[in-house]
Amino acid sequence: MPSLTSHLIGLEPLPLLEATQHPFLAAAATSQLSPAHLKTWLAQDRLYAMSYVNFMGTMLSRLPIPGTTQRDNTLEWRVADLLIDALVNIKRELKLFEDTAAAEGWLDDICDAIPTPQTRAYQDLFAGAAAPSRPLVVSLVALWATEECYLRSWRHAWSKMDHALAAKDKDVMQRVFIPNWSSSEFEAFVRRIGGLVNKFGASMEEGGWEWGECEEVWRQVLWAEKGFWPDV
Repeated sequence: MPSLTSHLIGLEPLPLLEATQHPFLAAAATSQLSPAHLKTWLAQDRLYAMSYVNFMGTMLSRLPIPGTTQRDNTLEWRVADLLIDALVNIKRELKLFEDTAAAEGWLDDICDAIPTPQTRAYQDLFAGAAAPSRPLVVSLVALWATEECYLRSWRHAWSKMDHALAAKDKDVMQRVFIPNWSSSEFEAFVRRIGGLVNKFGASMEEGGWEWGECEEVWRQVLWAEKGFWPDV
């Protein structure tokens, strides 16, 4: 039986490519984004990150914390540890967004933004994935799916960059954001989430109810991710 993550990755090949090889990414890699496009993306990604904080909090609130002295070895504690690290990461990324926007003179613009329908779709997706009626593995798949798509997206952007370009000639996307999410550190974090998803998946019935719920949230993430990138 394939791992749950490998099954999901192979489930919808075309939507996965559309979500992770959007024209916005190639434009970001080649300095073809207007300031308006940059600010739109940054403002909405900041709002997405803020909803991510609530999503992690809801997941943590549903997680049974083992009382055993061997809790470090339990799946539940490993998930809790991951979610705590995810919160630390997103706190750092929110600061990165705001510090970068301030340096570019965009801070007021990005902080005054309201969610677009695409960002609201992600907020609703997070709320639905973490609903009490759904298994915890579904919210964990939603977390992994968003990060897996982000890693693939920025690796795609990285592949389109001119790496011989001098630092002084790089714009904020090439200097800051593309390296941040195409890094080996970010990949390790995504693989860590995927490993936990697969631990849950190993005890699930392939084609069963929980399996189908995971497939559905994967499809929802692909749809939301494709729409989240600004049109260029």
